[in-house]
Amino acid sequence: MDRFRGKLVLRYVLPAVLVILALMFGSAAFAADSNRVLKMRTSITLPSLDWEQTTTTINMKVWHQMFEGLYGMDEAHGGYYNELAKEVKISDDQLTYTITLIDGVTFQNGDPLKASDVVFSYNRARRNSRFNYLTSMIEDVKAVGDNTVEFKLNTPYSPIAHTFFCIKIASEREIAEQGDRYGTVPHKAGTGPYYVTEYNVATGLKMKAYEGYWRGAPAVKDVEYVVIGDEAAAVIAFQNHEIDYFEDVPMTDWDFVAGAAGGHSKLLKGNNIITFNINYLSPTNNKVLGNQKVREAIFYAINKADINMAACDGRGVEAYQYMPDDYVPTSPKEGFKIYDYNPEKAKELLAEAGYPDGVDVGTILTYGDVTAIKAVTAQVIQANLAEVGITAQVSVMETAVVTPRLYAQDYDLCIFSDYGNFDYNNIRQQVHSESTGMYVVRYRDDNSPFDWKRIEELVDLGVGTADVQKRLGHYTELWKIISDTATILPCVHYAVGVAWSNDLDIGDAVPTYYKIRNFKWL
Repeated sequence: MDRFRGKLVLRYVLPAVLVILALMFGSAAFAADSNRVLKMRTSITLPSLDWEQTTTTINMKVWHQMFEGLYGMDEAHGGYYNELAKEVKISDDQLTYTITLIDGVTFQNGDPLKASDVVFSYNRARRNSRFNYLTSMIEDVKAVGDNTVEFKLNTPYSPIAHTFFCIKIASEREIAEQGDRYGTVPHKAGTGPYYVTEYNVATGLKMKAYEGYWRGAPAVKDVEYVVIGDEAAAVIAFQNHEIDYFEDVPMTDWDFVAGAAGGHSKLLKGNNIITFNINYLSPTNNKVLGNQKVREAIFYAINKADINMAACDGRGVEAYQYMPDDYVPTSPKEGFKIYDYNPEKAKELLAEAGYPDGVDVGTILTYGDVTAIKAVTAQVIQANLAEVGITAQVSVMETAVVTPRLYAQDYDLCIFSDYGNFDYNNIRQQVHSESTGMYVVRYRDDNSPFDWKRIEELVDLGVGTADVQKRLGHYTELWKIISDTATILPCVHYAVGVAWSNDLDIGDAVPTYYKIRNFKWL
């Protein structure tokens, strides 16, 4: 009976005591979690605190907590939306965009956001060749008063929303004052909800909430990003509560991680692609990759089902498109060459190319952890090629080392990834010569056997109209040409697993652009 009375006290009296304490002392009595540091993992190092220094999406996810654009991205609710832009007016000829800025926005240094900061940020990006694919259509940008910006385009450009999303706005004064140190030390140059307080290029960074953030102070006050490149180490870190939000969970460990998360997890269809790319200009083995039949033989030798199973635990989708059409309505669905797994066809083509006994095609280069999707994909392809007599080595190195080599076409074959695409025009990064420091197959070249002029013309035609069917027609022809070159092979759209601590509310789970400002402790 005494034990029963004790249970009654705990069940009814204790909650009443907690309510009385809350009334007496306010929320401070229960504020322990408000001071808790949110631990985040990033799989690669952040090379700079200047968002212009790399276009790697993993880095961009960190920058999105610090900086904002005229537009934002909401993957859970329809894509692009107005962020720092309050109102957007478009001229009848679609060449002039007049944008009024949101009232009351300040940078983390306390300065008000002005039109001149927007002009400064865009002109700075326009001088950076890696952003040609985002800014080449802008003829001029100028301030019209303190709160309005006018963009003049040199041609109608239907996917301008992506430019307004990708180009981030930074404080002209903050950057001027930091000078050459900008990007290497903490700053308060963004309008975003968090600013960096500590930064180490090798190990990670710490962030603090900006209490003057124009949407209201974030609920999570302190954030720490830790660099954990090894996938197995990241799984262990989540299990040990050393990271609170785990994105891109390795699919081979999904069941284990989801179980450790206790239901606080979600498997999402990714808006992404893993591709296998061939540098037809590679000098390896007397320019063997310049042979069309060799490239086609390589493609027919690849078993996408093997890749899906080994790299994604069978949870991905075998890919034939560069972008999933359920995310991108202008993504081609048919009308282009498909290289289904056919090892006998691969052997026939090799013999026709003059290599009946097989051939060495060089090295498959990729980046990231040796157990991650890209590395596993490279290993599967290496085994597939060996089965038809094609020899290839595999080299997996640091992202910062590999990507410059890929963009300089200093490779034989490579595994590449792209994700977060919401307009098919993003393929210009991979096929248009203006994408300096971005594309990995150089179609425009003095020795190019391909119709690169038509490729670039189709890219331009695709942005010259807002009509979905017309754009689909242009992009279908474009993808047909690319498929016929046998230089870019879509392999798999991989599933995205997200898991988080059971005392954390993340709002809507998304595959790419999460927002810590929406997180809160339970």
